[in-house]
Amino acid sequence: MGKAENKKLAKAISTRIDEILNLTGLSIVALANLAGVGAKAIRSYHSGTLPISVETIDKVCQPFALSLTHFFDFETPIHISESELKIVEDYRRKYLNQRMGYFKDEEDLFFAKPNSTGTKREREYIAYIVFKTDYFEQERSIAQMLIDFRNEFDLHLESGRLHELLHKYLTRQLERKTIQGKKLDGSPSKRTIFLYYKPKKK
Repeated sequence: MGKAENKKLAKAISTRIDEILNLTGLSIVALANLAGVGAKAIRSYHSGTLPISVETIDKVCQPFALSLTHFFDFETPIHISESELKIVEDYRRKYLNQRMGYFKDEEDLFFAKPNSTGTKREREYIAYIVFKTDYFEQERSIAQMLIDFRNEFDLHLESGRLHELLHKYLTRQLERKTIQGKKLDGSPSKRTIFLYYKPKKK
């Protein structure tokens, strides 16, 4: 699918999605889940980088009983009825404690600096770093993280364990790309390096 050409329309649709998110307290990932749309795709629609089909907009509207006519009436604010907001509350009760990044207030509710121990501390500290710090505003390799987490957070991890802990955040809060490693002399090596980072908000 190509880039969105009609920037004015893309911006209006993005604003409509923002209205739904603000009214419901859902994150963009939760909206994707509830509507049955891919999280990566809806981020692109929301940022206006990809065109969105009418069928996909209808999927976004259906959980809240919004008509396409209402959605495309950009002069009229989005209104979601109390009965449809109850569906959101049911969804919240189902998923909030799973800490999946589905709700806007989830960070404030859960992600304080942990004081637990053992593997629970590892899980909670990674969540804290992902949600409450700007650490992943820059691309970070596993090797770099192992050093930084040990020095800055007294968090001692093996590389395999760190991969495992970060996996749940991929496509939601973090993205990952691969680069080819280099030997000491600067020539390419066969080693693949993973870089983790937060996608830029548009």
